[in-house]
Amino acid sequence: MKWLDRTASIAVIVAVVVFLVVVARNEFFAPRPQPQPNPEKDLAGKTISLPGVAYTYGQDSLVLVVSTKCHFCQDSLAFYKQLTEKLHGKLDIIAVLPEPETEAKKFLADAGVQTEHVVKAVPNSLGVRGTPTVLLVDDKGKIKNVWVGHLDEAGQKQLLSTVLPQG
Repeated sequence: MKWLDRTASIAVIVAVVVFLVVVARNEFFAPRPQPQPNPEKDLAGKTISLPGVAYTYGQDSLVLVVSTKCHFCQDSLAFYKQLTEKLHGKLDIIAVLPEPETEAKKFLADAGVQTEHVVKAVPNSLGVRGTPTVLLVDDKGKIKNVWVGHLDEAGQKQLLSTVLPQG
């Protein structure tokens, strides 16, 4: 019987040691998750240039980076229509799409989104990782603010309060 008690005690000790080694390995030696990139922090302060677009001196511009194939962009079109109606004549609005210009213009026109310029460019060329993305840029193309993705009501209000000229 002593032999069985000793064997059971040793087995329990071995099991506890194995358990502790596994826990310690996972806790201390497992790869740490890398911080996720923050598009707002990564883009703010960078300068972008758009082919065929000259920014208006002393005035900010709003850049809508969208795609005809993006369902989040399609879901955002009603807000972009409202946004462009409110900003018409107050800010230059520039749409950037990866699709051909005629397809892009039709996509925006069908949704009632009014822009001063439509530019064919790949979002990555601007440092944008995904669509939809809205950029507020100054008269030199320096990014002042960024909104990424399909915005909820709070995000839409925040964007509007930021870009609408006060007064």
